[in-house]
This record gives sequence, structure tokens and C-alpha cells, in this order.
Amino acid sequence: MVEEEEQKGQKDKKYLNGLIEMLARLASEKSYGPLDALATAPSIQTALPAIYNAVRYAITQGYPVPSEEELNTFIAMAKRDPSIMKEIVIKALIKAVRQG
Repeated sequence: MVEEEEQKGQKDKKYLNGLIEMLARLASEKSYGPLDALATAPSIQTALPAIYNAVRYAITQGYPVPSEEELNTFIAMAKRDPSIMKEIVIKALIKAVRQG
């Protein structure tokens, strides 16, 4: 049972590539506000405005945005374990540096 839950969590994390990509685009432009808010939010409820700002900015710049399904998956994961928000931001920052 625990192993199945861990495998599902890993699959969900791989599924969040669109969200990571969007946040990496923001980081590459040094638009860190949404990333900082997401990384320091104590719960998904307090992080939602940061996600909104990130999506809104991505749309205005013509960047791809995550699907509704991906965002729903992320929100559900963050409700279970808020540390996923920090993990996603760290991955986005690393991706932004590597894409240089």
C-alpha cells in the first residue's frame, strides 16, 4: 500500500513538467515574485494567488501554461503535502539556470 502511494506520487511529480516549465520561464526572466510566494507559502490556499499571478504573466508573455488537469493534480498534491510547492520551485530554478 505504501509502495503504491509512493509510485503514484512519483508519477504525479513527473506529470507536473508543464508547471515547472512555466515557473522556469519566469525565473529565467528574473520574475521571482510568484516563485518566492509559492516556495514560502504555508499552504496551497495561501499559494493560490502566486499561481494565479504566474499563469497570468505566462499568458501575457505568450508562454505555454499548464493544463487545468495538471494544476488540479498539483493542488491536490500540495493539500496532502505542502512541501511539494518548494520542490517544484527548486526544480524550476534549476531548470532556468540550465537553460541559461
